[in-house]
Amino acid sequence: EEVGFEEASTSVAFINETDTERRARVKAEMDAAVIGDAKSKVIMERLKSEEDQDAGLSSLLASFLTFLDPSGTVRRRLWTRADYMHIHAVTGAYFLFLGIPWLLWSHVANAFDTSVPMQTSSPFLTSLLLAGLINALSAVPMSKFSSNKMFDMRDLKANGFTFGGTGLTTMCLYIAWWFSGDYPDFMRPFDIPIFLFWALVCAGTTANWEIMLQQNFEANERRTRKVPEKEMRQKAILYRLASWPNLTQLSFMYSIPFGGLAWLQQCEALWPMQSTPMYHYGIASAMGYALSMFSETLRDRKLVTLEQDLLILIIGFCFPMVSVLLDGLTYGSAVNISPPQYWALFGFGHLG
Repeated sequence: EEVGFEEASTSVAFINETDTERRARVKAEMDAAVIGDAKSKVIMERLKSEEDQDAGLSSLLASFLTFLDPSGTVRRRLWTRADYMHIHAVTGAYFLFLGIPWLLWSHVANAFDTSVPMQTSSPFLTSLLLAGLINALSAVPMSKFSSNKMFDMRDLKANGFTFGGTGLTTMCLYIAWWFSGDYPDFMRPFDIPIFLFWALVCAGTTANWEIMLQQNFEANERRTRKVPEKEMRQKAILYRLASWPNLTQLSFMYSIPFGGLAWLQQCEALWPMQSTPMYHYGIASAMGYALSMFSETLRDRKLVTLEQDLLILIIGFCFPMVSVLLDGLTYGSAVNISPPQYWALFGFGHLG
């Protein structure tokens, strides 16, 4: 799942409460929250209300959640029937909790020996990309909040999970695959239509967030007891940080279909280690989106607050930029991280 924003009609707040009172109220509401609805017409809401108590491997994996939270709240709200065979949870744990340490270690290893480019192709890295892909795709069946139909465009919250989460994570995995050295030649003729598809996903996601934000503000104006202005500002930042920056991905991706292999070879001729930051950018972006998906799921299940969710989203947003910056500091003149100098969008790599 990707974006667990509360429906506007269900958000209740007291405009005159202090920050301390608000935090106490939010904690009390989260502690008392009931996830899912056993009587809902939406099947996924019924499944969310059922904790998976099966024995065997499922019980073994779930015991880790009990270890983290002996009260059982985390397990009860996350380990449910909504996640078929817990494919989403297992692949997400593999992708994030092995992938992020690997990314951090890759920077450390590069710093110790700058003569060797970071490995971008190996059985482990392939498994990492596949785990990220399965994790993203397995969120789609769970992304049903007001309808039993998959890809119901009227369910804006579901659109956030499917297009803003699954779509954008998959897009960045594609970027990492393209720069990994394993991208097959037979795929290159399809780079332009693939780019156009991702452009549609990015634009649609941005429009979806803006519509959701507008609906939240309009609903708040109709309330007798309005949501505090500070909370509405935080939601606006959250929505827009999860939407508009996605369009910048397209300016980088432009180099793939309209620069192609010739563009990449020209980059590597000038900057021998150039594939490293570009691969890092792709996989770190995918991890950033997956991390924000995880955070939004936690907020949907009332396990993190709006402020905590916003903080995690900011971390995910900065993740790829920090990774590329570290590559620039590590490799120096062997890489170029200045977009005007190497992106095909600005004219570099177009053969005359």
